[in-house]
Amino acid sequence: MKRGEIWTLRDDRYAAKARPVVVVQLDLGEEFDSVVLCLFTTFESSQISTRVFIPADKGNGLKKDSYVMTEKIVTVSKAELGIKIGKLKPAQMRQISARLAKILDIRKEDIE
Repeated sequence: MKRGEIWTLRDDRYAAKARPVVVVQLDLGEEFDSVVLCLFTTFESSQISTRVFIPADKGNGLKKDSYVMTEKIVTVSKAELGIKIGKLKPAQMRQISARLAKILDIRKEDIE
């Protein structure tokens, strides 16, 4: 599993049916048995500052235009993931990273 990949997740805590999620953690290979993700929604969210719009296309495998909910960060066992359906573009991941930094209050001066 690599950062920016979109997988399906079936987890009764979040949805009764499989839903897409994006991997947001560093590429660490098989070091851990869990993975950090953000959930997607198809709910129109353009007015919510923590959301990143992702239009559906062949490369990402989404069936509908969606939003990454960067305020919905979850860690799940890799065993809960279904199939890889696609990958986000680097520019989309930069938008997600910026929103995650805002949500987590990570400032450049705090990590240098």
